[in-house]
Amino acid sequence: MSDVQRLLGPAFRLTTDPAGAPHKTGLLVCGCPTACAENPENSNRARRWVVVAGKTVSARELTEDRLAEAVAEEIKKIIFSE
Repeated sequence: MSDVQRLLGPAFRLTTDPAGAPHKTGLLVCGCPTACAENPENSNRARRWVVVAGKTVSARELTEDRLAEAVAEEIKKIIFSE
């Protein structure tokens, strides 16, 4: 998460605190491609999600060294499209 926070810059704040839900954007990080943490219990905590599942970000397969950059890009895309 620190790489993503660094790429987003100080205008963004990543948190693991569920208070204030639903948030504008959520980041769900799963260690495998199944993304089993993507479920109704979690989905209502944010209006839009960026899902990391294994080596994919929002269903795009990437090399491991590109994951943080792709996550930051997806978050910015969501925030600035609204």
